[in-house]
Order: sequence, then C-alpha cells, then structure tokens
Amino acid sequence: MAASSNRFRLLERRKEQFLLWMPGGQSAPRLIIGIFSKTPSPGAVTPFFQGELHQAQQGLWELPPSSINPPLEDGKVYHYWFEVDNTFPLASGKVTVTDPLAYTVDYRIFGNQKRSDSMQPPAVIKFRNAKLWPCDIDGREPESVDAPVQSKLPANNHMVIYELPTSWTKSGPGGRQVDRGTFNDIMALFDTATPGTRFSDITEVRDGAILAELGINALELLPIADSKFLDEWGYSTANYFAPDADLGTTTSLIELIKKISPHTRLLLDTVMAFGRGDPYAHIAFKQFHLVAFDPKHPNHPLQRFAEPRNRDSWQSHSDKPRNGYGGSPWRYIQDAQTYDPKTGNVSSVHPAWSFHLAHLHRWLLDFGVSGLRLDSINNIANYDFIRTYKNYAWELHRARNGSADKFIVIGEELSVPKDLLTSGAVNALWNEPFQGRLRAAILGRGKDDDFEWTVKKMINCTLDGFSDGAQAVNYVTSHDVEGFQKERLFDYLSKNSVTNIERRAKLAFTCLLTAVGIPMILAGEEFCDKMDLPIDKKQSDPVNYGRKADPWRTRVFQYVARLIDFRKNCPALGVDDTSFIHVDNSRGGKIMTWVRGTSKPVVVVANFTDEDTPGYQYYVPNWPDRDRNDWREITQDRTVPAAWVGREPLMHWEAKVYTRWKP
Repeated sequence: MAASSNRFRLLERRKEQFLLWMPGGQSAPRLIIGIFSKTPSPGAVTPFFQGELHQAQQGLWELPPSSINPPLEDGKVYHYWFEVDNTFPLASGKVTVTDPLAYTVDYRIFGNQKRSDSMQPPAVIKFRNAKLWPCDIDGREPESVDAPVQSKLPANNHMVIYELPTSWTKSGPGGRQVDRGTFNDIMALFDTATPGTRFSDITEVRDGAILAELGINALELLPIADSKFLDEWGYSTANYFAPDADLGTTTSLIELIKKISPHTRLLLDTVMAFGRGDPYAHIAFKQFHLVAFDPKHPNHPLQRFAEPRNRDSWQSHSDKPRNGYGGSPWRYIQDAQTYDPKTGNVSSVHPAWSFHLAHLHRWLLDFGVSGLRLDSINNIANYDFIRTYKNYAWELHRARNGSADKFIVIGEELSVPKDLLTSGAVNALWNEPFQGRLRAAILGRGKDDDFEWTVKKMINCTLDGFSDGAQAVNYVTSHDVEGFQKERLFDYLSKNSVTNIERRAKLAFTCLLTAVGIPMILAGEEFCDKMDLPIDKKQSDPVNYGRKADPWRTRVFQYVARLIDFRKNCPALGVDDTSFIHVDNSRGGKIMTWVRGTSKPVVVVANFTDEDTPGYQYYVPNWPDRDRNDWREITQDRTVPAAWVGREPLMHWEAKVYTRWKP
C-alpha cells in the first residue's frame, strides 16, 4: 500500500458511506438501491430503498448504510444509482445517474439495446462487515495487485511497447468482426495454457502465446476504463474508475496483470480531453464540462451554451477549438469552494483536476500500472493540469518504492511540442515524425529534408529536438490508421505498388528497433496484418491473429522477435550515442551505416535501394574494431569471419545488424 500521505480521502471515505461528490448548489441527491435479478431476460434491478443523502461537508453528500431500511444483508451484492437534478444543457428535471466513483458497473439491464450517452448503468457494491466493498457482478472481491518487483522490469530505454486495442481483436471471413476481445483473450496471447474466451477457434492463439513468443516487455492497453460503446477502442470513457464491463471483470483483469507483471510493464491509455456520457455530464455540468465550441455548426441548439471567449474552449498550440469528438470537454479552468477529495478539507479546488487525480490513484495503486499514455493533450489544453497529473503519478510510483527509470508518462500531441518536455508536463511524447520519415525511407524517398537527413533524424531523435531517447516513442504504425499514409504497413506498401513487402517490412522494423527512442508496435504489425474493411476511423478494422500462420508472415514475425530480444537486452541500444559512419553518395546516399553506442557498439548497414550491392563484397569505411573476430550478425543469428567484417554485401532493401556484445 502507498504511504499514508498518499491516501485519497474521498476514496477512503466511500468504504464507509454511500457518497456523491457534487460541487455546486444542487438539491440533495437521492440513493436508489436494489437487487439485480437475471430473470426475466435481460434482467432488471428491483429497488427496495430510496432516500436522500445529507450534506456532510460543502459539496459532499453521504448516506450511511445503517440508514437504509430494510437493512442491507451481510455479504450481499447490491446495485444502485443516484437521482440528481439534470444539469446538462437543454435538460431539466431529475435524472438517474451512475456513481462517478463506481468500481464496477452492470449493463445487463439494457440487454441488446444500442448503447448511447444517456445510458447510466447501475454501480455494483457488496455490503460486508458493515462496510462497502468493491466486487464483480458475481460478488467476487478482486484481490490486490502487489507493486511490481522493480528489478525484474525493463527500464524506459529498454522497453518495447505493444499497443493493443483490447475491445477489437478478432475478425472473421472478409474482415467481418465476429467477436470482441476480453481480458482473458489478452491472457491467451501470453499464456499457452489459456485458450481465450473468444479466441479458442484460432489455432495461433489457442495453442500458442503470440506475445510471449514475440518477447515484448511493455503492454499498452488502449483505454480500459469503462466506455458505453461497443466495437470501438475505448476512446469514449464514461466510468473512469471501472474496468470496461465488455472486456471482463476486475478479477480477470487482475489475473492478466499478475500473469504478465514479473517481466512486462503495464501502460494504460487515459482519455481526459473529454467524456462521453459520464455521470458528471448530468451532475454539476458547469463545474466539470464545457459545451464543445463548434464554429462549423453555429445554429446547433447546444451552441448557445458554448463559451468561445473562455480560453478553456481552445486547444493548446493552435487556434482551433477543443474537440469533444461527440462528448463534452472537461473544464480545466474552473474553481469551486468545495470538499477537496484528496485532502478531505473544504478549499478552492479545480473539480475536473481532483476527479482525474482520484482515478489515477485508483489505477496506479490497485492495478500496479507502471506507465501512462495521455490521449489528445492538445484537447486537454492545460499544461498546468497535465504537469500536476504527471507529478502525482510519480508521487504514487515513488511511494511504492518505484525506480526512477521504470515509470513514464507519455503524451500524445501529434505536433510534438517539445516544451511539454522542457516544462516537465510529460516525460515523453509520441514521435509522430518518425512514422512519416520511416515510411518515406522504405520507399527510397526523403521526407521534408533530403534522404540522408530523413534517415538521420529518423534513427537519432536527438537530432530533432529530443534531449534523450526515453523522451520519444517511435512507431511504424499507430492505432490512428485512418489518416493519409497512416494505414497498416501492408496496405501502405501495397498502395505504393511494392511487391516485396516482406523485405520492406523487415527493413522498417530494423530501423524501428535500432533507432534512438522507445519502439512501439501496433498489434498485428509484427506479422504484417492487413486491413479487410474500408477505414474511415480508427475503430473500423479488427486484428486477424490467424494471419500469423502465413509462411512469409511467420518469417516477418520471427525476424521482429529476434530484433526485439536484441533491443531489450543490448546495452548499446539503451543509450543515445549514435554516429553515422558511412553514406554512399555513389548510390544517392541511400546506403547508410550507423553505429549505436561506444562500448561493444551496434552497427547497422542498410540498403534503401532496389539494387543489390555489386560484386561479392561491399566495403564500409570507418568500421569500429574491424580486425576483431567476435562480430555477430543479429538478423540471421550468425558469426562473421574477421575477413568479412565491414565487407559483407547487401541485397536490395536489406539491413544487417552487427555487434560484438554477447548476452
């Protein structure tokens, strides 16, 4: 457990009371509590008590379980809502809402209805020993997750991140989505003994453990906090404290974490630019949310509630309004004299800040998370909040005796403003320019600069404004596959009439895994998965793990796995030292050699042309320690005779990776 100084008072207090934190001047909320019955289908909650909460402190409303009549039964599971004044613009009257602090929500009462923002599922709680205990819908109380053993986890500069869209992981004939992934299905990617809940008919998953075989050591799950919407990748968070009910129970998530935690770091994606149907869209809306200003639709009824003169309505680093993507932007420039959820005192707080810090506390201490990705920082648009959030995350990490190099807060802002780093708002940024440079290079083209500098900036991010490799997250492809030249690598190469996709893919991954920066791999790219459906947004196309069985895709997978193992362990790939010792101007500068590290360095020779090098050897000048006989070539896992060091030929679109380091 964290030190007492890091207790979050609101979360401690909720163990004793039904409570609702509600800054502002609303009338008293009411608790509606009942018992869920599965029959008749789809099931329903039968309320047996409704009663008003009392104001314990300014903005904090409570009702002790002892006030409920008939009395709650020890060991029983209950479902409940709060009834409040509906403060959403254009709304009026009373509305029933989910507990904003719910650790578990239950959508079964809605059956097969299409999900919408207005759905407010009941929260689930167990009454035991006169206290309120988090539980799954079946009454199981999740075990705690111990803090990760720091000595077994990779440092930031030796992570290889796997970006997994958890709720869209299985496809059928013609790319048609046939099932949604669960936490148990992710477990199947790590554990041969777990066939998966919905993957069991896919041989590669049922009988194997793809991610254990691939060897990644950091798993980034796209948002797993609860979203109402199916068939998306989680970027519509509604219930920030609860694991997504469609992915499985909290218990199944904890089982997954315990399986991977000895050697694999868990990174979570967090959406704080906007909410979609969260309870605070109805509870004290003006304290927590803005109406997204939309100059393209000025006559929309909601636009009369927009605040274009409020600087909280505008993105950082641009003159664009904040984008709610169908939801409501969180209001970050807003004070309220109210109960402070962290300290327990009445003071001036930013309500949205306090709410997000509270769920950060929950995820870090209850689930052992060792990294965060903050989505759409330009739409959060408040560096002070982001810095506070990052600093509190580090405070919690240090409280569990976490190592300084084994925690990270990554920001996504595709314009890559380096002042987010220099100001200490985040530890790292998605390095979006890496993707563009890499994709140009594997077609033999320059990006922005000439070809030579395209490759140099791609391989060494410190030439592009980063001061440390652990500040840059590099990727060939991200989940944002809907933009121009952002599609999956297979489709990008196909659209550019590339026929030797296997060779170009291997070259791309060689660049990714030998570049300065933290490499990230989108699920499926390790075997060149392709798009089966037309893409008009990021959520449209499932991963097809069955494709890994294709022989050429298996070869790509094995090649990537070999480089991942090297990237994780080789000391030279964990430092920033990089030099370019050879640029072959006789071939348009498109055969290049770079050296990573100084002690037992890594040397990469890459051919970005359609032609093999002529003759039986290709000489690279300035090769370090050329006369030694302990060089190895990594991609083919072979020793190199001393006479051939720095002289081996290259085939077209091929890279070779050399080192004297031995594990």
